[in-house]
Order: sequence, then structure tokens, then C-alpha cells
Amino acid sequence: MQGHADGLRAAAGAAGAGGRSEGLQAPRRHRHPRQIYALRSIEQDLGLDRLYIIGTPCSDNTTTSRFHEFLARLADDPDTITYLEFHADFHVELRFRDGRTKEIPFLKLPISKLPPDFFPMTCRTCVDYTNVLEDITGGYMGGQGDQWLLVRNQRGDELLGLLGSEVRSSEPGSAGKRKGRVTGFLKNTWRAAGGLPLRGMPNFVRPIVGWLMPRVGPRGLEFARARPEMKAVETVLHIRRAYPKRLRTMVPEHVWAPVKPYGLTKDGSDTPPAG
Repeated sequence: MQGHADGLRAAAGAAGAGGRSEGLQAPRRHRHPRQIYALRSIEQDLGLDRLYIIGTPCSDNTTTSRFHEFLARLADDPDTITYLEFHADFHVELRFRDGRTKEIPFLKLPISKLPPDFFPMTCRTCVDYTNVLEDITGGYMGGQGDQWLLVRNQRGDELLGLLGSEVRSSEPGSAGKRKGRVTGFLKNTWRAAGGLPLRGMPNFVRPIVGWLMPRVGPRGLEFARARPEMKAVETVLHIRRAYPKRLRTMVPEHVWAPVKPYGLTKDGSDTPPAG
């Protein structure tokens, strides 16, 4: 489902706000997958009538200091940045204290200049990027400009219903091909997992490819399929490198299906990608 969902937080508030002492019977939580797994595991012990969980697909995290280092690479006045969002059109939006905005193409982000420990291993080995234990998931992943919603069950339906006419929904579209993008990600991740530096694109090429990506790259549902495949590739390569003896126990079965088309196998018989 694709739509304008600015009222999603309002729905969460309508579902429940406050604490048990205030008579709360249906609180809500906004969480990432590893937090939601823990919360769901104790759900029956909380004494709640119902637990509603609203969230997003998993996002890569880092430390506060590292994040500010990243912001400093994006603007000359990073202390005045008040908002950062990754959009489905392959741009990052920045908002500043004085009302200015700035959009940066993904390809112009200084990812190759980040230190190797910028993202923790827990983020580089995520096995539930889509956050399956939420009741409703929102974000940009499957949208083409508008926000994207995934209603997973009856509780998610209830939350969406609370918004009424505030949500204008439509079927998500799909365009482009993801294979080349995922393959390119695999090559760079293979190098990074092996301790080699990422290969940056020549600066003179970046504007050209940055212009092409929103027009010919994976969009909508095709982009939504690309991201979990990338995370699965990243998981296998980093666990294989850092914890090879734990590969079979740390990588669940569902992760192997999306990496198989890209040549990654359980037995490790795959070879380094060309290029």
C-alpha cells in the first residue's frame, strides 16, 4: 500500500497513550526488529489486552559521534541540520534550522570514506530487514515519492482505520531492474568484509549515474525487493568473514533463498565476484 501517512503517529496515539496506571489497555511501540523480537517474547507477561506495534523497515545505526561525523561530510554547517531522510528517489533530504533544504543523490554520499566500524556488526548482519513482527510498517522502501505502508494483520488494519480520510492510498508501482544494483552491492560488500577499501565511483561519473538512477534504477516494489536481498548478501558475507564457525546457526534458512541467485551458497563454494 502506498499513500500519504502523516497521521500514522496520530493513530498510534488513538490506540493508546500513557501507561498502565492510566488504564492503558492497548499501548503502542515504535521499534527496530531486534527490539521487537524481545518485546514480542514477553508480550504475554505484560498483562495487556492488546499490544500494537508500529515501525519501519530496519535501518542501519551507528554511534552518535559517528553520525555527527557523517553529517559533517554532508554540509559545511552540520550543527544546524535538523532533519535527515533517505527517499525512494535515491536522494537524501536535509533540512536546516534556518528553513533551508538540500537534496543529495545517494551516489554523492561519502559512503566509501566512512571508517570500517561506522556500522556495527549487528546492523551488517540483519536477518529481518522488513520487520515481520510489527503490526504495521511504514517508510519509503516500496514507494515512489509517497510513503509506503505494509499492513500485516488485523491490528495493523485497526490502526490504519483510525486515520480515516487522512490516508489516501493507491497500489504501489514497480519499475527498473534490481539485479545489477544488488550485484554491485555484493562486489563492494565482498571487499569490505575482507578488509579491503570500497571502490568509489569517479567523481565525473557520479552526476551522470545520479541522474540516471531515479529513472532507470529499481523503483517501487522492485526497490523493496532489492533492499532485503542486499541485507541478506551483507549478512552472509560479514558472518562468514567474522564468525565462520557460527554461519549455520547465525544465518537462518530464509536468508539463503535471496542470496542464491547471486552465487552465495551455504557450503562456501562461491567465488569472489568479478570486477
